[in-house]
Amino acid sequence: MPLRPALVFILSLLLCTHATASNRYYSDNQLEPQQGFNWDWSIGAGYYIEDSYLVGLDSYDDGLEPDLNLVITYNNFYLDVDHSQLSGGIVIGYSLIDKYDWGLDLVGTNMQSGFDETGLKVYDRDVIEELEGIDRRHYDFDAGLRLSRRFDDTQLSFELLHDVTGTHNAWIFTAFLSHIQQYRNWEFRAGIGMNYYDSDFTDYYFGIDANEARESRPIYRADASQSYMVEFHAEYPLSQNWVFLAGWLSTWFSQGITQSPIISQSYQHKAKVGVRYVF
Repeated sequence: MPLRPALVFILSLLLCTHATASNRYYSDNQLEPQQGFNWDWSIGAGYYIEDSYLVGLDSYDDGLEPDLNLVITYNNFYLDVDHSQLSGGIVIGYSLIDKYDWGLDLVGTNMQSGFDETGLKVYDRDVIEELEGIDRRHYDFDAGLRLSRRFDDTQLSFELLHDVTGTHNAWIFTAFLSHIQQYRNWEFRAGIGMNYYDSDFTDYYFGIDANEARESRPIYRADASQSYMVEFHAEYPLSQNWVFLAGWLSTWFSQGITQSPIISQSYQHKAKVGVRYVF
């Protein structure tokens, strides 16, 4: 519990950012052991379009997002703030093994955004009628092991993570297969993934307790659940320093999530276009 205030502050600053091609899901990630201190960063902005899976929220939302990207490594330790890929985020890690195209890391990352009766955006304080009366669901931060195997431009990775903040105290298992393809000056990325959430995770975020129940929102006890994702991403250098980027991420949820009274649909899509300046 003492970790939560600091983590919520850090996540609120970093989860809205984008980043470089060091995303841990892809085979060209730069998060390998390096001697001494190294860092890299870029800045930019993007325009996004997305729909929401929560009841009462607009099925169409768009706007501008800042793009501050940061990678810091010190020997085997690394910090990566990465949203060039829509599946990216903040990752803190330590490389245990990096040999023969195999990698084994200790990692910490956020898996689920928090929300309350005002929705997903912490700066939007208008209560949404369909969510009025629900308790606040906090951001989580999960730590565990990541095993990866690279095959030239393809990577397969598995993660077993556990919540370390006391938010939901659940286990999460992820699997992701990605591929990178170069065509002239374009770089194309594609990935498919699966997340498995145990019942404590699903019930914390999508279950409905007695004190939250209403006539239109019955009590709901959630079991284990899964989500499945498909991602596409493209980058093109506009000049020596400027890069154009575009991405699409689609996610589908299993019945453990979609049967919740606060869920409006079984999928979520997000697309973006933007530019970033690489120093």
